Amino acid sequence: MIDSQVLQHARVLKDIGIAEFSIVTLACSDAAYAQAHEQLQRSKEVAQCDIKIIRGIRPGIPFSEWINGKKLVSFAAAEKLEFDKIHARTEYTAAVCGGLVRETGKPLIWDCRGDFFAERVDRIPYGLKRSFMRFVVGAVYQRRVRMVARTAESAIFVTSVLRERMEKFWGKKHSVVIPGAAAGNLFYFDPVLRRTTREKLGIKPATLVLVYGGSMLEYQKFEESLGYFNQLRDSGIDVHYLVVTNQRREAAKKAGLDGDVTIISARLEEMNEYLNAGDAAFMVRDYLPLNAVAFPTKFSEYGLCGLPVIMNSSVPDAYKLGLEAGNIIDCHNIDRIKPFSDAERTRVGEFYRARVTKEAQATLYNGLYQKA
Repeated sequence: MIDSQVLQHARVLKDIGIAEFSIVTLACSDAAYAQAHEQLQRSKEVAQCDIKIIRGIRPGIPFSEWINGKKLVSFAAAEKLEFDKIHARTEYTAAVCGGLVRETGKPLIWDCRGDFFAERVDRIPYGLKRSFMRFVVGAVYQRRVRMVARTAESAIFVTSVLRERMEKFWGKKHSVVIPGAAAGNLFYFDPVLRRTTREKLGIKPATLVLVYGGSMLEYQKFEESLGYFNQLRDSGIDVHYLVVTNQRREAAKKAGLDGDVTIISARLEEMNEYLNAGDAAFMVRDYLPLNAVAFPTKFSEYGLCGLPVIMNSSVPDAYKLGLEAGNIIDCHNIDRIKPFSDAERTRVGEFYRARVTKEAQATLYNGLYQKA
């Protein structure tokens, strides 16, 4: 997420000539602070901008927004940071930036990528804990969002559904809807790359390859996707399951030792070759409020590679775009799956290139930054 949505954002908009960035990241644990420093040089090279790391306190600690905000103000003064605008990703970060807005008078843009309340509560089983969390998290979240709504000048919402949900806090203030974008220079369809990657993986040209890209978190539905793969294999189809995850050991436990399953890890810049090798990719989600407002970057990456996406309609903005592009496979009708031709994958890739890359969204960002 950091690579695709923060570092690439800074790099692309700088290359286009829209804005130059200084990135300040708040590391809220010793482990996160150490990891941030380990990745610092590579991150600077990717983003082509200066990156600063602040040791903050955990967001769950009472008054953490105020404490981390004080740290940010002191750090900005000590480092003599010069900037014209503040682009804050998530409502927590925007709340932390409130003190910097008051101290400097610079305009704040709130980049709202999801519903924190739904993310924290939806995954808790029904019971007393869920009721307690709804009360506590709800109170904290509403106070935080109202504070951000008073402080920020403009807002970015990742979906139209999210903007509608936030209207009770944000009102009619200036906002734009910008879906989760992927790096256009990193994701594209290439038939030669497809062939060479399949050869490297030892997969025959005629084999149907289904790709799962993501974590083993329950909401990403790895086991359900594995079930769809087994359903196809049991029907007699020559099919291979290509799992790209940083949690290889856990994935192997769930999938078992299976010659028709390949489990690998990959960095962002390596993902394109594996998506090219695939014939379809999974993105199945539950019908929950947190998914209803989401637009996964993964969906944009699949689209740019011209892949059909096996999914349901639980992520409505992405699903609607996929229907328009013609690359949706209903997960309940997976037996109808048929690989796209090279020409069809190229057509689908170009459709998404015009909508979900930073280059395609540059006009929206330029207007937003100019208005602030």
